[in-house]
Amino acid sequence: MARYQRSWSDIPPELAALVLLRLHAHSDRVRFAAVCRDWRACARQHQLPPPLPWFILPGGTFFTLPHSESFLIPNGVEFHSSCGEWLVFARDDICYLVDTFSKVTLKLPDLDMYDRIEEPDEVINGHSMCYICLDVDVTMSIYKVIVCSVLLVAAIVDIGDLRTLAVCRPGGNLWFVSALGYDRSFDIILHGGKLLTVDGWRNLCVIDVEEDSDNGSLFISRIERIIKGPPWPFRQFPGGLLVFDQYLVESHGALLLVRGTIYGKPPEDNHTGFEIRAVRFEFEVCEADFQSSQWVERRSVGGRPGAVSWAEMLQVCLCAPVQSEGELHLLPG
Repeated sequence: MARYQRSWSDIPPELAALVLLRLHAHSDRVRFAAVCRDWRACARQHQLPPPLPWFILPGGTFFTLPHSESFLIPNGVEFHSSCGEWLVFARDDICYLVDTFSKVTLKLPDLDMYDRIEEPDEVINGHSMCYICLDVDVTMSIYKVIVCSVLLVAAIVDIGDLRTLAVCRPGGNLWFVSALGYDRSFDIILHGGKLLTVDGWRNLCVIDVEEDSDNGSLFISRIERIIKGPPWPFRQFPGGLLVFDQYLVESHGALLLVRGTIYGKPPEDNHTGFEIRAVRFEFEVCEADFQSSQWVERRSVGGRPGAVSWAEMLQVCLCAPVQSEGELHLLPG
């Protein structure tokens, strides 16, 4: 008599769901969905919390939580930053993206190949666009990359002293640079399928990028300011130095703007006059209310009053590429 071979799909869906809810690493969730068709359907039906991050070490090795599995990323010395499941590699004038699971590679245009993009002269509900003179002899550097789709990549770029928005087609040969930036607090995010930008005055704009059907060039068809400031509250720190930075981050479907403030003071034994020691960190959070077109201060995030949750602050850290050696990089799970 043939013995019945039980399948993983024989496990009741409610029991499989309990297993899924205990998987906090993205790699484990991918493996769960790959077991069988029923488990894959189970993975799609449940709203899961954000996965735990990956930690990238100098040299290209990364490990995951909670099991501390370690992996080696090829060409890790060229690692720049991350965007979702994409790793960004940049060196000299070369930049490309690698999907961490499918291993798909998207080559981006060389960083010395760029031109001014065609865009509106006015920002709807905003201001006139500034005229910028691009120094074509300067190689562009990447600060942050957003993968809108496999057909469109947006980035914050530095060209000399200019920080601005640039877009390109993966596999294309040219970056298209906007005049929208110029603010060092400039940030971008893809939220609800829309490309959004914010400046140091907390002006939030939506950007529509299209392709010219005649020549295939990208152009910006519309720039609209959907939230007008106001600027962040003024801070003072007598006898010390304040360093600000801000990031757009998505949390449970909401769009948050987080400002991090570092309070620094020179150490007592400072002899060079250039050394600053961080003595305190503060984070301020506001949420975009698209109905009233304003920022709303958040007193609690992730169930913790007065602070951004640990996982969300890790996600905020992902937005800024680490430039120096010997530091820890963070990747979304």
